[in-house]
Amino acid sequence: MAIRKWHVGKLVLLWAWGIFLCAILIRVIVGITDALPGLFLVGAVLAILIALSVITWKWFGAKEQ
Repeated sequence: MAIRKWHVGKLVLLWAWGIFLCAILIRVIVGITDALPGLFLVGAVLAILIALSVITWKWFGAKEQ
């Protein structure tokens, strides 16, 4: 199913899960003392937020047409 045909609720649910996962990862990052796993988890948080932003951008872009 194309992103442009998504219902608003699906986008809100996707963001809710993304924020939830990022919050969990941030709590894990705070407790990590090694640099490499922390760097990996920071990259995962950034990847989640970037993916959500791209999906939202495509969805809003389709609504303008």
